Amino acid sequence: MNEVMDIAPLIYWAATLLTLANLANILWMWFSGPTRKLTQRLADTEGRLLEAERRMERHSAQLASLSQTVNAMPGHSALHQLELMMASMGGDLREMRAVMEGNAQVMARLEAVVTRHEDHLLQGGKR
Repeated sequence: MNEVMDIAPLIYWAATLLTLANLANILWMWFSGPTRKLTQRLADTEGRLLEAERRMERHSAQLASLSQTVNAMPGHSALHQLELMMASMGGDLREMRAVMEGNAQVMARLEAVVTRHEDHLLQGGKR
């Protein structure tokens, strides 16, 4: 009963199976590698798309705020009326300046008269 078992065919079959398994693994990696890369790129793109969407929402809110501000600003006709009123006020100020200059001249003459009266009263009428 001393039979020697020949395991050479078993080794050949195991080597063949391992070779086929390695070949299948190589093919799997070859075909699934780009898929993983594309999946990663898709995830990155979706992240950037979400960021861009948030940024567009912020810009939309800013545009709405600016639109409200611009709508609240006075129009061309209101600014023209304001310009006319300021020109009228400038004319009124010129009139007031002329009146004030006239009043200043009158006051200067009155001060001269009052000064002469004071001098006369201080000297006691000695002349």
